[in-house]
Amino acid sequence: MLMIAVCDDDPSDKSKICNMIESYLQNKQINGKIVAYDNAEKLNFAIESKKINFDIIFLDIIMGDMDGMTCARMIRRQDKLVNIVFLTSFTDYVYEGYEVNAVAYLLKPLHGQKVIAVLENIIAQIDELGKESIAISSGGVIRRILIKDILYLESQKNIVEIILAQTGERLTMYTTLDEFEQLYQSKMWIRHHKSFIANYMYIEQYTSDKFVLRGGNVIPISRTYKNKAKECFFTLLHNQ
Repeated sequence: MLMIAVCDDDPSDKSKICNMIESYLQNKQINGKIVAYDNAEKLNFAIESKKINFDIIFLDIIMGDMDGMTCARMIRRQDKLVNIVFLTSFTDYVYEGYEVNAVAYLLKPLHGQKVIAVLENIIAQIDELGKESIAISSGGVIRRILIKDILYLESQKNIVEIILAQTGERLTMYTTLDEFEQLYQSKMWIRHHKSFIANYMYIEQYTSDKFVLRGGNVIPISRTYKNKAKECFFTLLHNQ
């Protein structure tokens, strides 16, 4: 899922660009989610909490207590990958944008064609990294992981471990499995237990109470998720 943030303290401008983005995503049938903020502090807090990682941020420069440029510098300390697009009524800040590796500037009043052109360019670049991928924060470092590289997910309380297929490496995220599943949607996920999500691509055996994954990893199927896991597994099996 494409995660997009819009941060603008002008309600009219915020609503306008959100509608433009939403319309574009629907027309192109792109699976995306837009999260809107009315000040930079809220956006920065969301990123620092490491519970959500954005692919694109549309960020107004002139705002209240924290301006967009200051916010962008703080974001870059946390996330080197996110695409930052500045919204502004002035061109004075273009050179400052190089400091935070901004990918584009959109001048207000916003025009639909220019917004779409920026979106298409960024999405094309993201697609090159792998259409089915997620950006996660683990150990204080932002990493982009291809879905095809993930064997399964395991959680304990507010910690999710992402187990990589090739190396067996475990990447730790401080979130719940429910939150992870909501934010990082993929047709390849099969939720079969309150503590596990399997990657369909690596399931070699399926029984009523377990999945056997490539490499011999065995993960249980709980009673609660038994019917859902069965339906999801056979839907994917018949659609491949």
